[in-house]
Amino acid sequence: MIRAALTGFSQGYYATVYTRYLARLKEVEIAAVCDEGAPAAYVQECAFTTAQTFAAQLAVPLVHDFTELLEKKPDAVLICGETAAHAPTALRALEAGMHVFVAKPLTFRGEDIRMLRGAHGGRTLLCGNPLKYEQGMEEMHRRLHGGEIGRVYSLRVMINHLAMTRQAWERDASRSGGPFGTYGVYLFDLARWLTGQKLTRLYALAGNFETKEIDAPDTVKVLGQGEQGAQFSLELYSAIRHAYPFVQIEAVGSEGTLVTRYDNYATIAQTTRWTSFGELRSSDMAAGEMEHFLACIRGEETERCSLKDMDYTVRCIEAAWASMRTGSPAALDREGEMC
Repeated sequence: MIRAALTGFSQGYYATVYTRYLARLKEVEIAAVCDEGAPAAYVQECAFTTAQTFAAQLAVPLVHDFTELLEKKPDAVLICGETAAHAPTALRALEAGMHVFVAKPLTFRGEDIRMLRGAHGGRTLLCGNPLKYEQGMEEMHRRLHGGEIGRVYSLRVMINHLAMTRQAWERDASRSGGPFGTYGVYLFDLARWLTGQKLTRLYALAGNFETKEIDAPDTVKVLGQGEQGAQFSLELYSAIRHAYPFVQIEAVGSEGTLVTRYDNYATIAQTTRWTSFGELRSSDMAAGEMEHFLACIRGEETERCSLKDMDYTVRCIEAAWASMRTGSPAALDREGEMC
């Protein structure tokens, strides 16, 4: 039996869906949920329920401070608070001996990564990245690493997601990271995971077209080169108001192409000899994350998005910010450090 707990409702949908999923499993007991002292109106605005109602539905204790949650001695905790608070909360949980899952993204700041290094000491620290559990992404990863299209020449990753503006904390880039801090994990972590190549240099352009209530770009384009020569085009759109796919990925290789769109078949493969369609999607990404978290706790799998992966991702985000400020390319070494 694994005793799990939830802290924070800021991540809204994910906070409740993750916890409800675990609550349905025989091998998991929900020890408590913690609203971190947030007013009922704040929780309602974020999660479309109140902490009191949610705890009552699960028939579990509700506490109002993370110290109270630690006293319940859960084996694992789901961290779903404001993004800027993720890393300090994770550090406290790891130091208390708990396994930790952090909702996307773990952080957008390098100092948070440095603070967490060496803290988990054999315990699971799984960082959220739902797209790594999406059927099309998993199939792209499998087929690219299987060499189906030969050497990868280029990869385009396009993410379209409206900027998060419902809550005050989301509009404050120092607390949320803004659209780029929030969704940068999709761009950089996916690109490295799909191709196996880290960026060695990049050039970034950005602008704010529609969401002036956020003092940060809502549209970002990054051009980069991987350590084995692949070219990357990584695009974030948070200002599109019309129907448009959530995700589009196209890989071009020496022997063919692989394409995925979130609203279509998982993948489309094309070579000079044939074209094939993958299966239609049926992905429950939140369930995938939770099943993987439990497998990591049991020692059956290793973290699909680890602290090392987030270290690289945050370095890329910081390099992109530097490129935006200077108008010049930014270089990274093979470990992802800025040169």
